[in-house]
Amino acid sequence: MILEELRSSTGKIFLRISYDAHTDWIHADWIGYPTPDNVARGALAYLDHMQAKGCHAVLNDNRNLVGAWDQSVAWLAKEWIPYALRSGLKCWAHIDNTDAFSTKSASALGALIKDRFEYGIFDDVEEARAWLKKCRSSFMQHA
Repeated sequence: MILEELRSSTGKIFLRISYDAHTDWIHADWIGYPTPDNVARGALAYLDHMQAKGCHAVLNDNRNLVGAWDQSVAWLAKEWIPYALRSGLKCWAHIDNTDAFSTKSASALGALIKDRFEYGIFDDVEEARAWLKKCRSSFMQHA
């Protein structure tokens, strides 16, 4: 179920946020070129939806992204990680688009997350989904 579609200043959809009750996680589907403003708006929006649904997992999908998001890593470290923790994020699966030159951005963010919550960086959607299912299940057993 699509919860929200965020649009850029030019009116193009840059993020589609959905929720599936069966998997009990938020799917953030990023589209197009990631500007710092769009990254900030979108990253906070999907966490808000996660919190509203009472779930603790996000599938952050960059397969439809074009370009790196290096300019946003410092903001993500300073603002997004603390907000993610306050929002209850426990499992974050990131599907990278290796053709979009964003691998360096994902690795930099992963190094900043460290052990604050469980995260995995993948280039295969099925691997990401399987990992997220396992992470979510493990979290639920210990909750």
